[in-house]
Amino acid sequence: MSRITASDILKVVPITRKTLWLWQKKYRFFPDPQKEGHPGGKGIVGYYPAWVEERCKQVYALQKKGYTISMIKEILEKEEKEKSTRKILVVDDERKFCDLLKKIFQKNDFIVETAYDGWEAGKKTAQFQPTIMILDITLPGINGLDVCRDLRADDKTKNIKIIAISGDLRYSETEVLDAGANAFFAKPVNFENLLSLSSDFLDPPKDL
Repeated sequence: MSRITASDILKVVPITRKTLWLWQKKYRFFPDPQKEGHPGGKGIVGYYPAWVEERCKQVYALQKKGYTISMIKEILEKEEKEKSTRKILVVDDERKFCDLLKKIFQKNDFIVETAYDGWEAGKKTAQFQPTIMILDITLPGINGLDVCRDLRADDKTKNIKIIAISGDLRYSETEVLDAGANAFFAKPVNFENLLSLSSDFLDPPKDL
């Protein structure tokens, strides 16, 4: 994972080390840096995740506009809450297809994780807690139908929106929906329709 130091941040944000420390300690705008020994043997260096730099730019820009710390906290907390609902787990044993879907959804402001079989899907679901799952039916090991049934049987996962996909003609749409999927797409998938449906699941269109 890409990492940066306080010096890296201060090069792009015109604040002092004390201000950076205050943001970090008092207002919890980002986590404490990870402490590691310098490879040159010069003591301890604090490394931040790369996204901290963008967060610092955002906080500084809001302060320049006159926002107070409490107002900035509310803005950031609201953004984090909105982001937390835009989480998609893509499950498919075709890694290139997984990577393609991941890029497409990330470009549309989704947070995306991938899994390549049914066992990994269960593990990632518990860790990542997605709002939506794009699920291939023909998976090695536990197939997609069983994954659907397991998710629906668990109170912690029963509300995940499942969009099933498959290029296997043995599985009918009725069978897939009966197993617990919310929708079904045959491969090759229409990405525009898949994105549209995913967005609708997050923000259902209001009836006129």
